[in-house]
Order: sequence, then structure tokens, then C-alpha cells
Amino acid sequence: MKFIITAGGQGKKLWPYSRISSPKQFQKLIGEKSLFQINVEALLKGYSGSDIFISTKKRYLKIASSQASQISKKNFIIEPDIQKDRGPAEGLAFLKLSMLHPKEPFLIVQADDLRIPNSAFFKMIRTMEKLVKRDRKYITGGIKALTPVMGNDYLEIGDRIETKSNIEIYKIIKFLGRSSDYDKTKIIIEDFHAVIHSNHSCWYPELMLEAYKKYRPDWYEGLMKIKKVIGSKNEEAEVDRVYSQMGKGSTEEVTKHIMPEGCIVLLPFKWTDIGTWGSYYDFFAKNWEVCGEGKVIALNSRKSLVKIKDPKKLVVLYNIDNLIVIDSGDALLILPREDEGKVNTIVDELEKRNLKDLI
Repeated sequence: MKFIITAGGQGKKLWPYSRISSPKQFQKLIGEKSLFQINVEALLKGYSGSDIFISTKKRYLKIASSQASQISKKNFIIEPDIQKDRGPAEGLAFLKLSMLHPKEPFLIVQADDLRIPNSAFFKMIRTMEKLVKRDRKYITGGIKALTPVMGNDYLEIGDRIETKSNIEIYKIIKFLGRSSDYDKTKIIIEDFHAVIHSNHSCWYPELMLEAYKKYRPDWYEGLMKIKKVIGSKNEEAEVDRVYSQMGKGSTEEVTKHIMPEGCIVLLPFKWTDIGTWGSYYDFFAKNWEVCGEGKVIALNSRKSLVKIKDPKKLVVLYNIDNLIVIDSGDALLILPREDEGKVNTIVDELEKRNLKDLI
């Protein structure tokens, strides 16, 4: 099994901490190590560094290689510094692995996710590897939804697949996508026929490229042009040129078509996608308390997050409910928790106002 740690995103929804120059995956948001370091070191406890590949943008190569010095530079898959979303970026990683290890399956490990405990993560990896080698069908990961979680894709599932492991694996009926309507999402999860998609794609790189060819032929065409220039004198310039012409989009534009032929593993560990300040709050908070980092006094307040970069600054909350307060030193973000997913629109507005030093 080969692992692709994806670490090229900007992490707009964790602004003002996450910036273009230093996105969330490389910051010490959880303890004394970055999310990226936590994931690299977790995999190294059970697998060789030669099996781990890092997919990140050119601008992050220095920081990524310094935080993952255990991984050889030849195992870094460098994306151009162009925002294209996960479809083209992961496509480039699939291309590189198809050239280096065409007969080995891969597992996508997103650098901004936490998986606890590590032992359960390894058990899932072993189960997925056996299954994908046996059936050569696409596998992904999911979690049961007890209440509607907005901003996530859902999958309809069918019969359980029997394995020697006690890990729950189900056939996928179809990709449901996501809805911005809370009530519609609630209907989807009323019975156990739908789960939240949590990625963890596992398959063979050449089979994934065949799916790209069928469902996003424009991406495939670009990847084949890139393949022709790999190893040439003008590789970097040509890859940048071709990549810049590829359309934006998520990998699900391809995988949603192959999911009904595959299966989904229910994650046997606690999975947290640190994608918003809301998920950050959920990771730390207990009993709907005020979760504070810094000198925080909360009076008659609850369900709120306060994160202050200056340890000497005092923040007092009085009669506050469901609020997010983030102070990065040069920027202060205040918004209701229900609007946690709107932070990226704030960053877009900063871009329109040409406030490049703040994004």
C-alpha cells in the first residue's frame, strides 16, 4: 500500500490563522505539532517512509520538507502554485504513482484530518488493502450521521460486505452529494441508509486514471500531456502551463460515478476534519462550554470559541452564546457559529479588496 498525504490546500475556512503563506495543515493548531506532522508521524509508526508520498504545492515544499524530514524529497509530488481544487491536484498524484508503482494500491490521507486512535486507523488500512487487492474495486470511507452535518457529501449505502474483520463495510448505492437545506439533510439520515463521506479513497492509480479518462476527459488529456514532459529539461514550465489550462473541480466529479461499483468503510476511529472553526471547537469543547485559548473569562456564556494569539491579551465574554472569536494578531474574526462555513466568503472579499497581506 502507498499513501498520498494531500497537503496543498489553502484552508480558507480557518482564516485568519490559515494563510496562503502558511495554511492550516502546517500550523500548530493541535498541541506542539502541525496537523501535517501528526499525520506523517502517525503513518511512520506502521509503514516505511518510502511508502509515503506528499502532495503539496510548490510554494509549500520548503515547509513541508522541513516538517517531514523523514520522507525523501523524491517522494514529494509538487503541484503548481495554481488553485485548481482537488480534482487536478489529486489527478497529478495518481499520475505520478501510476508511473512509479502501477501495481500498488494507494490510500488518500488528508493532512488536515485527525484519526484517533492510530491502532484503529492501521486496522482499517489493512482491511481496505486486502479488500482492494481481492476485488480491485474503489473503496472510500464514511461515518454514521446522527444529526445533519451541513457542508458534507452523503452516500446511500446498501448491503454489508462480509470480511474476516469486524470493521463495517457496505456496498455503495449512489452518491447523494450535499444539500444546504437542513430539513432535506435530516430526511436523508433519518434511517441508516446514508452516511457522511469522509474520503480516504483507496484504489489503484491506473484504474483511477481510467475513470478520469471516462468522466473528466479534459483532466485526463491534461495529465497525459504532463506525463510526456516528466523528466524533460523544461518539465517545470510545461507542467505549469498545462496545469493552468485544466478546469477546476473536486475529485468527486470522477469518483461519484464509480462509487456505485465500490464500497465504503465506516471509520472505526474518531475522525475529525479540522476544516472549520466549528470543527475545531467540537474537537476541544465539552458540555457546550466556552472553549478558550489565551486569557479568557466567560460569564453566563456557552457554546463559543475564543482563540487569541497574544497570550497576554484578556478576553471577557458576557452573556454570549454560539460565537466564534479568532484573533491572529493582525486580524480579528467575530461571527456566529452557525456561519462558520462562510469564512471562505470573507477571504474572497478580502481578495476583491486587494488585501493580499491579510490572506
